[in-house]
Amino acid sequence: MTEDRTREPRTSARLSAAARKPNRSDLWLVAALTVGSLIFAVLYEGSGFWEFKAPLWVVCVLSIAVTVPLLWRRRFPNFVAWLITTLYVTAQILQMMEPGVSQIVLFTSVYAIGAFRYSQRAAFISRCLLCLAILIYVIVSAALQFQDLGDLTFVQFAAATGVTFLINTVFFGGAWLFGNRAWKQRRLLEELRAANEEVREQEQQLTRQALDLERVRIARELHDGVAHHIAGVGIHAAAARRSLEKNPDKAKESLQVIESSTRETVDELRALVYTLRDTDSPADVTAATDATAASGGQTAEKPADAATAGSTKGNPGLGDLPELIESARRFDQTVEYTTIGAPRPLTPITEMSIYRVIQESLTNCSRYAGAGAEVDVRLRYGSTDLEVEVSDARSAGRPASAAPDSVQADSGLRSTSEGLGLGIVGMRERMNALGGSLEAGPKSRGGWIVRARIPYPRSTAGHLSPESPAKAST
Repeated sequence: MTEDRTREPRTSARLSAAARKPNRSDLWLVAALTVGSLIFAVLYEGSGFWEFKAPLWVVCVLSIAVTVPLLWRRRFPNFVAWLITTLYVTAQILQMMEPGVSQIVLFTSVYAIGAFRYSQRAAFISRCLLCLAILIYVIVSAALQFQDLGDLTFVQFAAATGVTFLINTVFFGGAWLFGNRAWKQRRLLEELRAANEEVREQEQQLTRQALDLERVRIARELHDGVAHHIAGVGIHAAAARRSLEKNPDKAKESLQVIESSTRETVDELRALVYTLRDTDSPADVTAATDATAASGGQTAEKPADAATAGSTKGNPGLGDLPELIESARRFDQTVEYTTIGAPRPLTPITEMSIYRVIQESLTNCSRYAGAGAEVDVRLRYGSTDLEVEVSDARSAGRPASAAPDSVQADSGLRSTSEGLGLGIVGMRERMNALGGSLEAGPKSRGGWIVRARIPYPRSTAGHLSPESPAKAST
């Protein structure tokens, strides 16, 4: 029979080429069956219980010949089964084969077709043809015996023929069923192994994603927090250098701002390191929230709710905005902070994201709008979302088209300052993680505007805004 080696799915229980090679257990099995068949042949010959029409040595050679092919039953199951069946039937017709262990060999060969198949179709056709051949052999044998009944009556002959038919049915049917069962068990084992490998791969992938998200989060925190103060330090250091001789008081004021900014930078770094080392801190909830949102799942409201219940130590919020606005005014800019609508309770991750957006926007204003610029910061509490808007009106002599370093980096322009080009990218990532959006670009009348919209968390969405929204300014 020609083997059908058509490829099947990974979970089809196909054996690899190495698994189909004969192994030590096959050698022991073939050796045991061969020795058993030889012993049966000697005993049958010595007792006269089974009459052989060939010398004993021929019977022994056939016993070896019918057993040895089992070594390759895994690699060539169809061919081995047909070879053994042909040898067995021929030897039985010629009365040159012992009927004991040789039947076990025949059963094993038929079983191997189902257990070690290359394809279901090939195995089914092969076994059907094999059973048909055995049926023809039984019918022909019965017909020959019917011509020479001897002392047997017709009823006895019919009973003997029925017994022979039932024995062969149970014999080959059992080999068929047990072979299929072995194949299904192997397929189930392959499916379990494949599932286990998939789970391990997904676990490693999730681990890598978690590490990447954590690195992005750390870089974003460093950029949003530290870069804000460092930019201010650079501006005031330049101002102090220029006014050191002509206006010592102005230089002293700039140095005081530098001192204050550096202390705030150290405090923020200390808080960041604390949150990174504290495994139960809200920073971990923040990372889980961003990871969930970035992976395309639902917005991380449950982690955010969990963060609400925990401590917010080390994470800035809306309560820190007045201090941030005051620090921005040290750059000789007019900063107006306005809250429109009744404030709603927000989760710590939402408050921190709003704070970082305003902080980065103010940093860009101080860097590009220059001294004397007018900056407006507005928080609008709408019915479904919170809108954050930071805009500036450039002072005379400043180009209105001057864009933050991140936008210029995206558009291929070259900034006069050495920005990393991550400001607006980081703000947009924060908004996307919370299901919001961010727009940034030049205003039609000059200046720059950043507008972010964040939907309210589900836990606070039930708080309806009043009909007459409140308005507060600082």
